[in-house]
Amino acid sequence: MKIALSIFKDSISTVFDAAEQLLIIDEDEATGKKRTLVKLSNADAAVRTTQLKEKGVDVLICGAISRPLESSISSAGIVVYPFVRGLLEDVIAAYQSGRISSAVFAMPGCRRSECAGRRRNRSRQGGWR
Repeated sequence: MKIALSIFKDSISTVFDAAEQLLIIDEDEATGKKRTLVKLSNADAAVRTTQLKEKGVDVLICGAISRPLESSISSAGIVVYPFVRGLLEDVIAAYQSGRISSAVFAMPGCRRSECAGRRRNRSRQGGWR
């Protein structure tokens, strides 16, 4: 499973549409957890979606995201956790423990009931298995 997090320095980037970098965490039985930094080349929804698919991303954790971009990524079969904020390592730990939907990780002004409604394609609460 590959989890992508949009990052800026040591935190989740505020807006995925303008994010320039992803951290991809790949966990498989043979290699364990591998972290790779990926530079995003374009803000176009189709290009970003293609980049995620080419990298084999299964889950995207990000800050704010436009509806067209979220829809494009979700349509490609990638589970999106939008409107997440926090320090990178805290967010990773929250995802692994199934706490990513906690209000602690919600962006300011984002009421979880509204933001959670945007996660209609979410397949599970999170965590690596």
